[in-house]
Amino acid sequence: MAVTRHVLLLVTIAAQVAQAYMGGAASGLSKVSVRTSAPQMAAVPVVTFEGTKDGEANVDLKVAKSGAYIIQRKVVTEQANMRLGTACTKTRSDVRGGGRKPYKQKGTGRARRGSSRSPLLKGGGVTFGPKPKSYRLKMNKKEKRLAISTALMSAIPKMALVEDLDSHFTAPRTKDMKAFLDRLSVDTENRESTLVITKARHENTYLAARNIPYLNLMTLDNINARDLVKVRAPDANDASPGLSSPCRHFLSFRNITRRHRVAGQAKKVFIA
Repeated sequence: MAVTRHVLLLVTIAAQVAQAYMGGAASGLSKVSVRTSAPQMAAVPVVTFEGTKDGEANVDLKVAKSGAYIIQRKVVTEQANMRLGTACTKTRSDVRGGGRKPYKQKGTGRARRGSSRSPLLKGGGVTFGPKPKSYRLKMNKKEKRLAISTALMSAIPKMALVEDLDSHFTAPRTKDMKAFLDRLSVDTENRESTLVITKARHENTYLAARNIPYLNLMTLDNINARDLVKVRAPDANDASPGLSSPCRHFLSFRNITRRHRVAGQAKKVFIA
């Protein structure tokens, strides 16, 4: 059974998403080496905290023409920058001891040795072992913004906007968060993986979501392509809310190389 991921964004920050990741003026992205198309407009359903529909909102962000390429670079960059690079081994020159010749050169019938810390012996050094290094990759700021905006627009078919989420959590109760997910048609019984994105950290919301293992709560400044890229376009017979014909071609990441492909999971995206 395909796991469904739900992305929830506060409706009050829809415009701020565009401003934060598009760098203000849309014309600023025209200088990016990756070709971009004109800003795409898509309608996203707005739902209340009670789960009822409350109209639609328009999301207008630029989309890269080579979306799979730039998002693949963003995902690889994020994963590489997460690596600590602290793995370290000792060579034969780093291992303590071994300065004395273990036995004489001739007459023993054994292989000649000059140290007891040879990589061939137990307790010896490691040949060509890892050393601390930096795996950090660099990506231009405009390319990062374009990758995030492309990923957001690709998630439109599984997206909805939630009005005023934090104000409804007056107490840090996990039961309230689970009931909220149930009202949004999240299959909590089968532990559908859910991603919730809010404008800023709200203590009660954070505490209410902390004990739900299939719920990932993050703030607007922590949005990453690794989570958004898992959203796949629905089937033709999928009656997802807010789905419009221009949205269907936004997501086509199957051309991402198998080596760097993130496990694709069908998601529903709720933007607010």
